[in-house]
Amino acid sequence: MDTYLMYLRKSRSDNANETVEEVLAKHERILQDFAVRQFGHLISEENIFREVVSGETIEDRPKIKEVLSLIESSDINGVLVVEPQRLSRGDWEDGGKILSTFKYSNTVIITPTKTYDLNNKFDYKFFKMELSQGNEYLEYTKEILMRGRVASINEGNYIGSVAPYGYKKVMIDKSPTLEIVEDEAKVINFAVSRVLKDGKGWSYIAHELDAMGCKPRSGGYWNPFTLKDICLNPVNIGKVKWNSRQTIKSVEDGKVVRKRPRNKKPIYVDGKHEPIIELAMYKELINKVGYLTREKSETQLINPFAGLLFCGTCGRAMGYRTYKNNDGSERNAPRLLCNNQVHCHTKSATFESIYQMIIAILEDIVNDFSIKIKNEDNKNYEIQNQLIENMQNELNRLDIKQNELYDFLEDGIYTKEVFLLRNQKLNEKREGLKKQLDSLKANKIVPIDYKKKMLEFKDVIAALKNDNVSIKYKNLMLKSVISRIDYYRNTDNHSKYDTSKPELKLQLKDF
Repeated sequence: MDTYLMYLRKSRSDNANETVEEVLAKHERILQDFAVRQFGHLISEENIFREVVSGETIEDRPKIKEVLSLIESSDINGVLVVEPQRLSRGDWEDGGKILSTFKYSNTVIITPTKTYDLNNKFDYKFFKMELSQGNEYLEYTKEILMRGRVASINEGNYIGSVAPYGYKKVMIDKSPTLEIVEDEAKVINFAVSRVLKDGKGWSYIAHELDAMGCKPRSGGYWNPFTLKDICLNPVNIGKVKWNSRQTIKSVEDGKVVRKRPRNKKPIYVDGKHEPIIELAMYKELINKVGYLTREKSETQLINPFAGLLFCGTCGRAMGYRTYKNNDGSERNAPRLLCNNQVHCHTKSATFESIYQMIIAILEDIVNDFSIKIKNEDNKNYEIQNQLIENMQNELNRLDIKQNELYDFLEDGIYTKEVFLLRNQKLNEKREGLKKQLDSLKANKIVPIDYKKKMLEFKDVIAALKNDNVSIKYKNLMLKSVISRIDYYRNTDNHSKYDTSKPELKLQLKDF
């Protein structure tokens, strides 16, 4: 019996209400009963191959690949299956591989109703017809299922296998839809608010969520890219998306290659579920992050330093200037120049050189932060906190002492004159101490969280280095950490051979 194998696989023709395990167990009983009647023995466990993954092709099914490999390389007399189409219902590339492998290895295909020897021309023809019918049935079934899916989507149902973050799958009136998971919805709203209102980046927000103890569904920490995709999912505004990627088959180097490019015309319909994000906020988020922008070309922001870069000589804003030929092609690289250049004579510089200088400066700042983190010294902050605590304790002690004065007056220990004198001195001391405390609190040292600052600056650098990020979003990210950039390039050489370098002075926010 070691020369016989058993192959088990569930297909679309099986009962949809039965699990893969239930179907395979049922078929195994049928084939084992047949093996006992036919050979007098059961098929051994090591010779049973159970396909538990779903896949139309041989390439997608690891167990059938093992079976074919054993047939090719060892003395296997036959393979037991409940019906021929369990081996393959794929295209003729797979069908041809099945036929040639079984034929030239002299391996028979055994079913409870018939044994196929593919070296017999009648068996070969009949088995080939079985595979052809299976392929036709598969294509017809796929078409019917696709029609059903599209019809269900157009009704606003959610038919995805896994609910997106922020929702759980529920059945309402026998239709699959989504229901908001409040804790997850709060995370989405928090992240969107931090982007829109505070201009924070995804890495910074992911770090905040980790610090708050908010965990993603899988993994211990938030991935910035995953968080971004979650927030940009149109399901959050009550939409249902379908067929955003299509499987396209093509031939490359003689092999069929399957790719899943983005579909330019996916299905977007109003779902039956409640939205998590307001439509206006979602549109604002899309515009800021740079996805699916719909701005007209004449209103697009083309200078990421707009509102930030100023001439250090005269204080006027630096403008972004392009140089094109009559046919619209680029004549020279874009430059940044002072809008008052005719008077201040500050020489311009290429946009790219300034762009790279800004990135280099920000990277130096991040390195400086990492050094400060290693050598962080909060002694002054701790001393100031201790002084404030001591003064507050002294004020509390004076309050207690004043209460004692009233007790001494009532008990006759102090005369009225003594009471007034001591009370006046106590009030003067309290007022002086209170002024010192208020002054200390007003000038209190605020420790800088360099770890958070480093995350903020890294987000800005990542945005500047990413060509897929919109100029508007880059500008927003720069403004979240920089309040002003002063540009200097004072030189007497105004020829094209001038080798002087621009200088930049950055004024950082919250420093």
